[in-house]
Amino acid sequence: MLARGFRICWFSSATDPVPRRDGAALELVAVKTSNIVERLTQLPYPLWTPAALPRLWREIGRAQIVHVHEHLYGSSIVAILLAKLRRRPVVVTQHMGALGLGSRAFTAVYECGARLLGTLLFPPVARTVFISRNVLEFFGRERSPRAQLIFNGVDVHRFTPVADGERASIRAALGLPPGAPVVLFVGRFVRKKGLHRVLALAQRFPHVQWVLVGSGPEQPQQPPANVHVAGRVEHDRLPQYYRAADLLILPSSGEGMPLVVQEALCCGAGILSTDEVASACPEAADLIRSHPVPRAGDDRPDGTRRCALRSRTAATGGACRTRGAGACLVVPERCVAQYDDVFHQLVAEAS
Repeated sequence: MLARGFRICWFSSATDPVPRRDGAALELVAVKTSNIVERLTQLPYPLWTPAALPRLWREIGRAQIVHVHEHLYGSSIVAILLAKLRRRPVVVTQHMGALGLGSRAFTAVYECGARLLGTLLFPPVARTVFISRNVLEFFGRERSPRAQLIFNGVDVHRFTPVADGERASIRAALGLPPGAPVVLFVGRFVRKKGLHRVLALAQRFPHVQWVLVGSGPEQPQQPPANVHVAGRVEHDRLPQYYRAADLLILPSSGEGMPLVVQEALCCGAGILSTDEVASACPEAADLIRSHPVPRAGDDRPDGTRRCALRSRTAATGGACRTRGAGACLVVPERCVAQYDDVFHQLVAEAS
């Protein structure tokens, strides 16, 4: 968007390192944040300091468009309300739909609350963008003239496959065994992402090398010998981990079409995730081995056994490898062009 002439003021929680600034047209505002909700429940729900409100008010007044990601967060709700007060058009990009929590009751409460909040917030905003078809359907916005489906874009020049002969050297550089099957997990170390299920599977498949990329409150303290915890990895280094892997595993809930799945597909890794992810992009469904979305009962040993049966073939034989097949899914230029069209339409309507 910067290359297309947009000036962007980006407010974000100060929980991760601030990205590199790309010229004067991009201003980054890291907001002091409390993560007490995540610490207590492992549900990521950052709470911004009220001290950020005056600047947020000023910057919204200077903007022509307010772009909000995810409707559920308190900071998102406040930004939408301030934008309405300042009469600025709002675009909401919705990433998350259904979510499997610790019990059926909690799941039902979340789904009712998320849909109710969507019913209240989506109609007044100028556009609602959904990153996958299953999230669009979860909120029942398929027929809304102001709803649009825009998949995340992947840098297909950076996330590319390599020949099988190069994988040995990549694994050696990462400290991974050259001959063992490698299963990769990329995501936050929280219960929603299903990291505890990955660790349970690692114990069932001791001959497989498991690699965990990410960080969070569920940081493994004493992982099994066949589990390598890489921790937080810079985005520029992620392609090497995808290329080294036979399989990306993502047994999480509440996903649309995760960017890590798209990136792994572009690098030629096989995918084992949920039927929720497989249904997010019908064009890619044949490339994803899926398991039903984890629910409370899947934390029991028999639930792990069902997931293990699904992962056995992929983890031991790499049968679902489809090198480079993901490169045709979504390219950044298409994603940026779609948002560019939306933003220019709204600016024209407001003028």
